[in-house]
Amino acid sequence: MGVLDQIIQILKANNGYARTKDILAAGIHHYYLSKLVKKGKVEKVKRGMYRLTQSTIDYEIEEVHHLVPQGVVSMFSAWSYYELSDFVPPEHHIAIEKSKKVSLPDYPPIKLYYWSEKYWKMGITKVQIGDTAMHIYEKEKAVCDAIKFRNKIGKETEKEVLKNYLKSKDRNINQLLYYAELLRVEKRLKTYLNIML
Repeated sequence: MGVLDQIIQILKANNGYARTKDILAAGIHHYYLSKLVKKGKVEKVKRGMYRLTQSTIDYEIEEVHHLVPQGVVSMFSAWSYYELSDFVPPEHHIAIEKSKKVSLPDYPPIKLYYWSEKYWKMGITKVQIGDTAMHIYEKEKAVCDAIKFRNKIGKETEKEVLKNYLKSKDRNINQLLYYAELLRVEKRLKTYLNIML
């Protein structure tokens, strides 16, 4: 197997993606990676990150996961995933721990939220999207985020998210109240629940 084929195999083994350090760790000089880029077989996603031009990744959100592996799908992207909002955001909303530094490419468009470690790791769960296990906030945590950030997202969006959640068959009011207490929005949530339920 030639050096270029070895690089292709490394990329395929990682869902079409690889970092420069993965190639170097295999004992291959980065010159050969540049050669594949010139041939159009591999493209540079960002500094140190490459992907196969004919990537097996069909979902843009999967690409986001590879670009921000420690990110968590949040806010408008989470509400859209859970069908709590009709608004489809023009970018992917991803939360990361505030001490992390992430370099983003021009595409796909990503909006980052830098949250404290305590807030960032609260309520993370996994869902399968395509071939990738994505981190996303639990539905109830995502609803409480809408209440917490109502002044930034608008009160209409807050009400839409909560209203759609309360209509859902799998709603869990106890879990919702649990996150509301942790996020200090319990009083506001209870006011809504008294009106809507």
